[in-house]
Amino acid sequence: MNNTLIELASNHKRGLALKRPLLNAAGTLGFAGEARGLADLTALGAFVTNPLTWTPRTPAAAPNAIELTDGVLIHTGLPNPGVRAALRQFAREWERRLSRAGVPVVVHLAATTPDDVGRALEALDRDERVGGVELGLREDVDESELIALVRRAHGGPPLLVRLPVARAAELCRAAVQAGADALTVGAPTRLSVEAGGRTVTGRVYGPGQFAAAVEAVRAVTAALAGSATPIIGAGGVFSVENADAMRAAGAVAVQLDAVLWQEPGVLRRWEADGQLR
Repeated sequence: MNNTLIELASNHKRGLALKRPLLNAAGTLGFAGEARGLADLTALGAFVTNPLTWTPRTPAAAPNAIELTDGVLIHTGLPNPGVRAALRQFAREWERRLSRAGVPVVVHLAATTPDDVGRALEALDRDERVGGVELGLREDVDESELIALVRRAHGGPPLLVRLPVARAAELCRAAVQAGADALTVGAPTRLSVEAGGRTVTGRVYGPGQFAAAVEAVRAVTAALAGSATPIIGAGGVFSVENADAMRAAGAVAVQLDAVLWQEPGVLRRWEADGQLR
């Protein structure tokens, strides 16, 4: 693996440097403790937490994992203890297992309202164990709402903004102008399916998402031509070849999602058996 540092926030006073070009995607490895004994988190360039919101959220009344032809649809309701409780529960472990090993922790914040985003950022900014924030946006976010959310998140830790795959090229310039240090392209696609006599809506994970994701990275790279904003490619990466294709399309780093559930040891295997160019 190429160990040249990858800087995601060159204009931020703290910076956000990665030793490796691989991150996990939000929602894949919990808050770090859940992955103990499964994935070697020190093989990551940065660790991305499960999604957090300012206030706690309980699981969906009927969480589902529905198998699809080329992936899985997952509906959870984004259960989480809220930002303040999460820092109390998990930040000490982040420091012990990750920060001391040179793996920055990026808190994924699910964007709700500008006020809640602002409150969350104040709490996260006070905790030095938080290396960065990834702001996750809804698929139906409009540009004015995006600008308001990103502006409230700007000024705290280094800020990544995760864009919906289908609208990444449309929204990328507004996100950068509002203060994003880097962009994640992109969020898993939402889909509704019929299961057990009811409609279930969730996000889709699997190799079938790769083609759209890499094309979105390519489109954002073109839309931001001349900009130095780093892009992180995400969606359906299941091989070193997929990761290389993301980087060839313009990404400086790559997030892994469902492949980590299929093979938690993939991080070290890729490091030993395959070299990301």
